[in-house]
Amino acid sequence: MTASLRALALAAALMGPAAVDAAQPAAAQAPAPRPSSRDLAPRLDAVEKALRGAEETLLSVETQYLQRAAPSEAEAHTQRYSDGEIHYQLGDWPAASILFYDLVSDPRFRAHPRYPDALFYLADSLLEQRNYIGARMYLRELLALPSSTRRHREALSRYVTVAGRLNHYEGIEASVEQARTLHGGRLPPEIAYVHAKWLFRRKDLSPSERIAQARAAFTPLAQATQGSFRFQAAYHLGVLSMQEGDLPAAIARFQKLATPPAAQAAQAAPGKTGPRRIALTPEEEARHVRELALLSLGRLLYETGRFDEALDRYGQVPRDSESFPDSLYESAWVHVRLGHYQQAKNALDILMLVAPGSQLAAEGRLLQGNLLLKLRRYDEATDAYTHVIDTFRPAREQVDTLLGSNRDPVAYFDRLLGRTDGPPDLNSLLPSLVLKYATTQREVADAVRMVDDVDSSRRGRQEAAAIAKRILEALDTRALESFPELQEAHRRGDAVDTAITHADAELVRVETLALEGVLTPGERARLAALRGEREPMERRFTALPTTLEGWEARRERMQRRVDEVDREAHRLTYELQSLQAIGASIRQWVADSRPQRQTPQDEEREFLLQLQAELQTLTDLQAELATTRARLADERNAVDTALAGEQAIRVSYADSLRRERAVLREAESRADADVLATLRRTQALRQRMDRMHGRVTNARSAVREQLERQGRVIREKVVAEQKLLERYEAEVAAVSGDARLLVGRIAYDSIRRVRQQFYELELKADVGVVDVAFNEKQDKTTDIQTLSTQKDEALRELDADFQDVLSEVKE
Repeated sequence: MTASLRALALAAALMGPAAVDAAQPAAAQAPAPRPSSRDLAPRLDAVEKALRGAEETLLSVETQYLQRAAPSEAEAHTQRYSDGEIHYQLGDWPAASILFYDLVSDPRFRAHPRYPDALFYLADSLLEQRNYIGARMYLRELLALPSSTRRHREALSRYVTVAGRLNHYEGIEASVEQARTLHGGRLPPEIAYVHAKWLFRRKDLSPSERIAQARAAFTPLAQATQGSFRFQAAYHLGVLSMQEGDLPAAIARFQKLATPPAAQAAQAAPGKTGPRRIALTPEEEARHVRELALLSLGRLLYETGRFDEALDRYGQVPRDSESFPDSLYESAWVHVRLGHYQQAKNALDILMLVAPGSQLAAEGRLLQGNLLLKLRRYDEATDAYTHVIDTFRPAREQVDTLLGSNRDPVAYFDRLLGRTDGPPDLNSLLPSLVLKYATTQREVADAVRMVDDVDSSRRGRQEAAAIAKRILEALDTRALESFPELQEAHRRGDAVDTAITHADAELVRVETLALEGVLTPGERARLAALRGEREPMERRFTALPTTLEGWEARRERMQRRVDEVDREAHRLTYELQSLQAIGASIRQWVADSRPQRQTPQDEEREFLLQLQAELQTLTDLQAELATTRARLADERNAVDTALAGEQAIRVSYADSLRRERAVLREAESRADADVLATLRRTQALRQRMDRMHGRVTNARSAVREQLERQGRVIREKVVAEQKLLERYEAEVAAVSGDARLLVGRIAYDSIRRVRQQFYELELKADVGVVDVAFNEKQDKTTDIQTLSTQKDEALRELDADFQDVLSEVKE
C-alpha cells in the first residue's frame, strides 16, 4: 500500500518537469521526435499502478473507519466494562478505577446488569490504592442495592474491612448481623475479625463484659488451624488476659506465638489468589505477630521478676524489626534491675547506632548517663547529659521565642497555616527536631494529613477544572487530534489525495508530450507561463509527505522542536519555584526574628511591601510560564492538524494543473489517431481519479460526522463534570477553612506539649549534671575522709610504737 505511494512519488520525481523541459525544442537544436503512444504507455502504466496502491489505501480507510458502524451505547458500556475488568485483573488499580468511575457516574449505565459489578470493582480498586473513604462510599452505594446481587456478600465483607481500617465502627453491628444472615449464621473470617476488634475497643461496656465478649469473638479465630487471622486473634487473646490481670495465662499465650517464624509460616493459611496486593502474606503476618509477642513476653517476664527469660526474649527480636529499638531500651532496664550496668550501657550503645533519631534515643541517652554515673565514669556521664542539653535546649528556646513573640499563638498558627502562597507546611514554621516530635503524635499527624488531603482535593479540583477547560478548547479548535482513530483516517485520506494529485501532474506531463506536435505558438506560450507559476508551488507540493512513514517522520521532527522549548520552560519553572521559596523564607525570618531586631517599623513595612511585590511578580511569571507550557502541549498535540492544514498547498497545485489541462484541451481537436489513443487512456485514468477523489471527499465528510458525534458526547460529559466541580469547590472551601483552624489549634497544643517534653528532658539532663558533680564531690570528700582516717590511724600507731621512747625522753 505505502510502497505503491512511494512508487508514485518516485515516478513523479524521475519524470517530473525535467521530462517536460526535455520535450521542449531548443532554439539551436532540431526538434525531438514526438513520442508515440507506445513510448508513453510505460508512464501511464506507472500512474495506473500508483493509483491501484492509493485505491487500496482508500479502501482500507473506508473499511476500517467508515463502513464500520459506530458502537451503540450498550456496546460502548460493555467495551469499557471489559477494559476496566482487564485492568482490574492485571492489578492496574488507577486505570481500573478511572474506567469504572466513568461507568458508574453515567446515569444511563445504572440500568445495566453489570452496574453492581462495576461498583464493586471501583470500590475494590480504590481500596487497593488505600483510598478507604472513597471505597467506603461506593461500597455503601452497592449495599443499598437489593441484596440479591451476587456482589453483595463480597461488598459487605469489604465494607466491614474498610470500617476496621478507618476505625469507624458506626453501624458496624447491623452490618455484622446482615453478614451473619447472608452466610447462614456463620461469619466469614475477615468479618469476624473486624467484629472482634470492634468488641475489643468498645468503651460502652464494663471491662469484664468487654473482655468476655471480645474473648468469645477471638477464640474461634485463634483455634482455626488454617485460619487467615489465627495469629492476630491469638495475640489479642494474650492482650485480653493481660488486661484481665491473668499474667501467667498471657505469658503462656505469647510463648506459643513466639515460636520460630518457619514453624508459624508452616501453619499459616495459604494466601489469596488473584490481583490483590495490599494484604501481607501469611509469612509476613506470622513474623510481625511473633515480633509483637516477643516484645510483650519480655515485658511480662520482667514484671514477674523472670529477668533472664525476659532478656532472652528481647534478644530474639530481629534486627530489621520495627520493635528492635524498643527491645534494646527495655533490655537495658532489665540489666539495670540485675545490676549489670555495663551490659545495660552496651545495649544503649547499640540503640544509639540503630535508631539515633528516635524518641527512645533521648531517654536512652539519659539512662546511659545514669549508668555511667553508677560506673563512676563521670566525664563520660557529663558528656551524655550535655549532649541531651545541647540537643533540646536550642529547640526549646526557639519554641519559647515563637510562642512568646505572638500575643495569640493560636491565631498565629491559624494565620501561618492559612497563608495563600502555598499549602500549610509545618516544616517552614518549626525547628526540625520539634516537628519530628510533634508529628509523631497521632492527633497532629492525623490533622496535618487531613489538611494535606483537603489541599490535595483543592489542587485536584483545580487541575480537573483546567483539564476540562482544555478539553473544551481542544474540541472547539483542534477536535481532530482529540480522536486518534479519526485522526489516522484523516491522515490516510490526505495521503491518498496527495497521491491523486501526483498522478494528475504526471498525466498533464504525458498529455503535454503527446500534444507537443499540434500546439500553436500561443498555446505553448500560455503553457510555459502556467508552468512558471506552478514551479514554486511544485517545490512546496513535492515536500508534502506522500506516505504514512513520511508523515510520521515529519511529525517527530516538529515535536522534537516543541520538546526542546518545553524543556527550557521546565527548567525556568524550577528556578521560579526556588525564588518563591527564598522569598517565603525571608518573610518567615522577618516574622520570627522581630523580637531580637531593632528595625524601625517603617523600614520593615517598606521592606515587606517590596518583598510582596517581588513575590507577586514571581507568581505572575509562573502563571505566564504555565500558560506557555500549556500552549506548547497544545502545539505538540496539534502537529497532525498543522500537517493536515497543508491541504491548501495541494488544492492550489491541483488548480494550476486544471488550468494547464484547459489549454491542452483546446489542442485535442487537432490530434491524430495515435495521440487520441493516449488521450483516451489519460481521460480514463482521470475519471478513475475523479471517482477516487469523490470517495476521499465522502470519507472526510464521514470523519467529520463521527467527529461531531463523539465530540458532542464528550462535551456533554465535560460540562456535567464542570458543574460537579463547581459544587465541590464550595464544599472544599468550607471544609478547608474549618480544617485550617482546627489544625492551627492542634498544632499549638502539640507544640506546647513538645516544649514541655523538651523541658523535662533538659531538666533531667541538668539534674544529671548536678548529680555527677555531687557524686564526684562526694567521692572526693570520701577519699579525703578516708585519707584523714588513715592519717589518724597511722599517727596512733606511731604514738604506740614510740611510747617507750617518748617516756624515756620525758624522764
